[in-house]
Amino acid sequence: MKKISFIIMAMFALVLTACQDKDIDREAMKLSAPDASQITGQQSGDDYIWSWPAQNAQMRVAIYRNGTISNTETVSGNTFTHKNVPTNVAFEYVFKLTDGSNVSAGVVKNYTREGASSISGVQMSQLDKDGSYDALVTWNKATDATSIILTATNGVRTITETLAGTDTQYLIKDVETGDTWEVKLVAQNEKGTSLSTTSSLRIGKTAIGFLSIYATPDELVEKGDDDEASAWLWLHETYPTAQFVPFASITSADVIEPFRVLFWLRDLEGVSESDVWNIPTDVQAATPIIKEWYKNGGSMLLWSHATVYAGHLGRINLDEMKGNDHAFGFGEGGINNDVWKMAVELNPDHKFKKDHSSHPIYKGLEVEITPDTKLIAFKGPGWTEDHNCLYFNLPSLWTGIGNTEEACYAQCTSTFGVYPLGTWDSQIWWVSQMNVWEAQQGNTEFKGTLLCIGNGGCEFSMKNADGTPDKSAHPKNNIYQDNVLTLAKNSLEYLKTR
Repeated sequence: MKKISFIIMAMFALVLTACQDKDIDREAMKLSAPDASQITGQQSGDDYIWSWPAQNAQMRVAIYRNGTISNTETVSGNTFTHKNVPTNVAFEYVFKLTDGSNVSAGVVKNYTREGASSISGVQMSQLDKDGSYDALVTWNKATDATSIILTATNGVRTITETLAGTDTQYLIKDVETGDTWEVKLVAQNEKGTSLSTTSSLRIGKTAIGFLSIYATPDELVEKGDDDEASAWLWLHETYPTAQFVPFASITSADVIEPFRVLFWLRDLEGVSESDVWNIPTDVQAATPIIKEWYKNGGSMLLWSHATVYAGHLGRINLDEMKGNDHAFGFGEGGINNDVWKMAVELNPDHKFKKDHSSHPIYKGLEVEITPDTKLIAFKGPGWTEDHNCLYFNLPSLWTGIGNTEEACYAQCTSTFGVYPLGTWDSQIWWVSQMNVWEAQQGNTEFKGTLLCIGNGGCEFSMKNADGTPDKSAHPKNNIYQDNVLTLAKNSLEYLKTR
């Protein structure tokens, strides 16, 4: 009896399935797929342009990079431009027609731009000479270029040179105060040209000011935090012309007008989170003057707990910084024998990668390559304060796009001008963590640039094993101290070009 019941149920299910299949078969596709033969593409400079005949519906184009989707766009006309296509990357494009409700089957097209790999590590610096300046352009040695085309202009004077593929520098002679030089480098070989790499340098003052809540350097070294004191001692040794600038002395624009870069390292210990967000009275009084200087093109290096100053200056909404996830450390610390490494390559949800290891602030630092990211060590075994000052999910808040999407990164950088440059090695899967980050002008009124170093491993001075301070231009306890100092010098030199 059970066997007969099972057979009857199976037959009923078969009939039901057949009916369902028949119902589906009766409904024709509402939109036909585009004709693959009519979708054609061609390279135009650094862009690739796809075109097709006029359609009765819009075209939806999805871009896949090495098999992972990176962008989707709906096009009203009959062309689609993929901007700034890198060389030697396999792209797939899926074209579908849509009327807003229905979507056709897709047509797949492929394109890989062949040619030399892009130039990396481009950096510019101003060289003093009698009565004038030169501008030095340097870059990493090209991997596969037979020649390099350099174009440099200040808007009036233009230089175009074809250099050897092995060259790593070029000198622009006799530049003048007030010039802004824009440089473009294109590598080429027998297969084609690379995506261009650009850099810029504003010629002018180069002085650095060290901000402090203390009245004098002696008072800072005697009473101040070990990281702040060591930062000043190192800066004074490395840049003898750098000046100590108490916040209380900033009573007019004339006080900070001579400086190209202001450096503030703030390191708090044994306090509460509210003490990190709040700034001292002297800093509050100076902020309107500093804010105007920053709007007019002054740049700042903000280290550790000083990164909250980006909110007080108005570059980022302070309430948004407070209201989103953040990680602050302000304890006394203790012995931690781990090596702390910072990730300098994002890999959000394995969808795309953004490699920042060639950014000028990391120049000369040893990079460890793993299957998922790239790492730089900054703290060795010893007394660790763990004074992180990090912010999460702001890119997603600003853009309204999930923080594993490449479009979120693209808008955060190109529109808002904020670039995540380093994260915890466990936080490479999102765009969200602002750990080491740069704020360029973007869509704001601030012409200057902020570099924010909030990573807790980037201590200027690791304490002795008993917790006592080691105030020195070259503290001895961190085996990776040179990396911290190189990061600091690179950062200041980079800001001097902005």
